[in-house]
Amino acid sequence: MKLRILTILAVVVSGVGMTVVYQAAASLDGTKPPHAVDTAGKAIPESSATQPDKPFILSKDSADPKWGEMKPEMAFDHSKHNTDAKHTIDGKTPTACVYCHHTEQPMPVAGQPYLKKSERTEVLTTDQLDKSKQPVNSCRKCHFQEASEETAEFPPKGVTYPKEVGKSPSGKLTNDNAYHTKCIDCHNAAMKRDPTLKAPQACADCHVKK
Repeated sequence: MKLRILTILAVVVSGVGMTVVYQAAASLDGTKPPHAVDTAGKAIPESSATQPDKPFILSKDSADPKWGEMKPEMAFDHSKHNTDAKHTIDGKTPTACVYCHHTEQPMPVAGQPYLKKSERTEVLTTDQLDKSKQPVNSCRKCHFQEASEETAEFPPKGVTYPKEVGKSPSGKLTNDNAYHTKCIDCHNAAMKRDPTLKAPQACADCHVKK
């Protein structure tokens, strides 16, 4: 009887241990090695309650067979993208934090029924971040690389957009798919607004060739 109880306990403990290890491994996607570093070489954390103070280079851990990390001149400037009108879709309105950090707002979101996961009870803004001190997750917290081991929740399985949105189904929202959809959609809209802009749109515009 004692042997049977010990065996059951061993199985349970082993299962819990495997779950913890699995979840820990899953959460490390994009952190070892880091998926992004700022221009001083500091790794971008999985989440942070402070905004980046330097541009950062994405795709440091790119698994694409042809294209590597972002070119140094294509370092993403977080500050310009949420304050400079030139770096906005309409050339006037500062880009809202939740345009990219879409989980950082209460759900549901009007006109975007495909958004489901919520990390915040108030819409994220610079002021809200300063007051709440609640860390904001990086994109890679949810949008794993295609080669990373999946969980039941991550990466998101994909979105079928409402007909009025006029977009094709997203496909599995790995980091590659999610980043390119969000960035290129914005750049395409900006280029339609002002063809003189140099918003990158092609692989070679942004990435170092391997």
